[in-house]
Amino acid sequence: MSFEVKHQEKIIVQVAIDSPLNQLFDYAWNEDFDSEPQKGQIIQVSFGRQECIGVVMQILDKTEYNLEKIKKVQAIAPLPPISSDVVEMAEFAAIYYQRPIGEVLIPSIPKMWRQKNKWELLGKEKKRSKASSITKNKKAAPENEISLNKEQLNIVEKLWKQSNSQKFSCNLLQGVTGSGKTLTYLNWLKKILADDQSQVMIMVPEINLTPQLEKSVEQAFPGKKLVVMHSGITDRTRADNWEKAHSGKAQIILGTRMAVATSSPNLKAIVVDEEHDLSYKQQEGVRYSARDLAVWRAKKLNIPVVLASATPSLETWFHAQEGRYETLTLKERAAKNAKPPLIQILDLKQEQKAGKKNEHGISEHLLNELQNNIEQGRQSIIYINRRGYSPVLNCQACGWLSDCVKCSAHMVLHKITEHKKNLCCHHCGIMKLVPKACPDCGNTDLSPLGKGTQKIEEFLSERFPKAKILRIDADTTRAKGSAESLFSEIHDGDADIIVGTQMIAKGHDYQSVSLVGVIDADASLFSQDFRASERLFAQLMQVSGRAGRSEGAGESKVVIQTNYPEAPPYKYLRNADVDGFLEEIKNERQLVGLPPFSYQALVHGEHKTLVQAIDMLKDAAQLARSDKIWPANVMLSDVIPRAMMRIAGKERAQMLVESESRQDLQKSIEILQHYLTEAHTKRKGVGWYIERDPINI
Repeated sequence: MSFEVKHQEKIIVQVAIDSPLNQLFDYAWNEDFDSEPQKGQIIQVSFGRQECIGVVMQILDKTEYNLEKIKKVQAIAPLPPISSDVVEMAEFAAIYYQRPIGEVLIPSIPKMWRQKNKWELLGKEKKRSKASSITKNKKAAPENEISLNKEQLNIVEKLWKQSNSQKFSCNLLQGVTGSGKTLTYLNWLKKILADDQSQVMIMVPEINLTPQLEKSVEQAFPGKKLVVMHSGITDRTRADNWEKAHSGKAQIILGTRMAVATSSPNLKAIVVDEEHDLSYKQQEGVRYSARDLAVWRAKKLNIPVVLASATPSLETWFHAQEGRYETLTLKERAAKNAKPPLIQILDLKQEQKAGKKNEHGISEHLLNELQNNIEQGRQSIIYINRRGYSPVLNCQACGWLSDCVKCSAHMVLHKITEHKKNLCCHHCGIMKLVPKACPDCGNTDLSPLGKGTQKIEEFLSERFPKAKILRIDADTTRAKGSAESLFSEIHDGDADIIVGTQMIAKGHDYQSVSLVGVIDADASLFSQDFRASERLFAQLMQVSGRAGRSEGAGESKVVIQTNYPEAPPYKYLRNADVDGFLEEIKNERQLVGLPPFSYQALVHGEHKTLVQAIDMLKDAAQLARSDKIWPANVMLSDVIPRAMMRIAGKERAQMLVESESRQDLQKSIEILQHYLTEAHTKRKGVGWYIERDPINI
């Protein structure tokens, strides 16, 4: 039975709520409101015994429920409705990523706008300190106009024509590191922002890149309102910034992956910088790709989107090769006299045969290059993508290793002070004091195996006592403002050697670095993940590009140490041949039918016992395969334990779903979703989720 809704008596709205239930909920529009409901409105409702925030998704003329029992909407947020493209993007993402619509849409609203008791506070202007008021009222410093070269001017002109056509276009802006990709797209956006009503969005992969780019954007667009959106800002600042974008007061939205869902009523262009970066893929909750959603949103709005990278992902590069995206190429470094660095692939086996030393993983050759660089007053980078002092503590007497009790991983040795060290698991976060003796045999002689950033920093401090050494990793940048402070020291020339993880490689424009040394990168060559070599190549190209970026840098060098100099990533790095490398891995993947020649989803299961997790996935797979509408060309793999089988005490299993058809894959995971829900009712306590387009297999 359905109950007709009389317009003058009651209006029924269907509301999205952040709930695990995959449905919308019916509420009666309160007759005391002086306006009618609109799709996208943020409202407060009573849900169960709680009051929560929802978003109006539908206005109905009938309902399946008794009108007398339907609860009323309690309040309307003092905001315009969320922009229609964001609501529709959330609807698409809910289907594509197989998550409830409320779980997709509601978290995109800042926390304080999800609390009705904060609405009045948010409506008031935030008090500013005198210092911030002075900064705010300062006139923008005169911009140092940098003239664009011919390549850059041509690209700006092409993008401007696309903007004027008011049609969707997706562009791969591919250029060598230091070629001025940022300057190029900023000049394009400047043309768009000549119209004060227009809004643009710039996305970056890491919070640490935001301050540097923020300064560049402020200089490029004096007088334009810029807001930042990332997890490092306070709840109040995020709420205020979101409201400014949502109301159209802010012309520029700069942020990390969360920015893609920022409501912006007049959005005219989107830029995804470092588009290849894994940080654009959410790894918990709704596992969305912000890059892919940015492309979807641009298509919905009929606006251009630019995907910028020196080392594009194979998927993006392949789309460009196939003509689905337009390729815009920058082949030369922007600084007139800046030369690309000389890349040396140093064969450690040959060095060993020649009797040359290798101390703490740093070759004699690299140490000599560091010494020369210090003497010439230039900066050097030592890149090792492993933080901590040592990856594992070992007992040589019995073979004991510092394993985590909750995860299938070793606990990493960290140096806290000169005389204090501890063990930390980088997966679950558990910390322990270093044992005084081996827990298994009582041997007191425990040795660290391998090296991390702390150990390299310690060794270089001893080797070059007069040099100022900075370490940049997740440990040294944990405190608020610490990352910005450390990067400022580098840019100001207050560091001789910078030791760091991939955090130092992404997008930073160092003007005084003329030497980059890469150590201990070979482990990625033997990963079971088919994307590992692509990631390694991108990381090494990125960190190599930090050298020789200024006109006065002189000759710059990159020394990459390896035991496997003929491996594809190193082979193509010698000549910085990005297209050659991507062509080779494209051919490899085509032979075995891996993405981008197929589409994938991973079904994850986890439980206190591995058997329960595996059995539930098996049950669901068996039911799905026997379903009459299961697509014939979808392959469902056997259920296997995850590579990292246990994390935080939960045992984890996975099942891969593959197809050459995106539509058939979508159909199959919808079937699987149904049977996983059914299998779950028989096996309580097993957690599960489906991940579309996984990046770690």
